[in-house]
Amino acid sequence: IVRIDNQFIPVEQKTGNVPLRAHESHEQQVRAYLRLVEKTTGVRPDYGILRYGGDALFTVEWDAAAEEILDRGIREIQRLMVEGGATRNHQRVGKCTNCSRRDNCPESLA
Repeated sequence: IVRIDNQFIPVEQKTGNVPLRAHESHEQQVRAYLRLVEKTTGVRPDYGILRYGGDALFTVEWDAAAEEILDRGIREIQRLMVEGGATRNHQRVGKCTNCSRRDNCPESLA
């Protein structure tokens, strides 16, 4: 968390390849941080930052639309916890290959 213009701004640093656009899951992670910052400080930040590598920065806005996206994700996770049916996303072979849990994963692509 950095302080910019009297706001506490969460910054999530990602390693690996620099994408052309921020990954949705990474944006959702920053939205969760934004909510936590707002709840703990009582001050609503305008945005958070995703940083890939050394210089690739993406802004994640914190507005009503972003809150709804976060809330939908939370509701979906809660639904899956109750009903079951969550599956792993294996559409990114590189992510699966480098996963720390691949040795015990029954669905591993590695």
